[in-house]
Amino acid sequence: MKAKMFVGMIALLAVFLVNDAMAQRGRRAPDVRERERTDMRATRHADQPLRGTMAYCQVIPDLTEEQEEAIQDLRLEQMERNTHHRNKMDELRVRKRNIMTGTTTGDVDEVIDDMTALRNTQMKENVRHREVVRELLTDDQRVIFDNQTMRRHDHRRGMGRDRGHHATRQGRGRW
Repeated sequence: MKAKMFVGMIALLAVFLVNDAMAQRGRRAPDVRERERTDMRATRHADQPLRGTMAYCQVIPDLTEEQEEAIQDLRLEQMERNTHHRNKMDELRVRKRNIMTGTTTGDVDEVIDDMTALRNTQMKENVRHREVVRELLTDDQRVIFDNQTMRRHDHRRGMGRDRGHHATRQGRGRW
């Protein structure tokens, strides 16, 4: 009986000591392993181009300065157009939501048609932008550009987009 009680007390003491040691670190104490992983990730990605305005043209070899400037100008124009489309689409979504909840009166079908037409216009402008960029490139550069832009969509799907949880997400949607 005394042996069982002694073993129980030792086990209870061990639990208290382990719990106390874990509590000393606290939530905000840095995790050394996480810091090491972050440092390794930073050094591994140091050579890769940053995401941004020219990221999709970084892997195209032998771009001249004229090509880079022209592509940059085209990209900025496209970003302005897409910003305008997003803002307009946000306005249409609000209008549709207000009509559906009864806050305002109007025809939901008309708003949906406007949203569809706007999305259609944006898709066509994106294709035109891509064609203009392709015209600036040489044949070898076009092959790489086409391969990269076609694979980019597949890469996004592999990173968790459109995998079930995407359907329940609230917000503006894809664009």
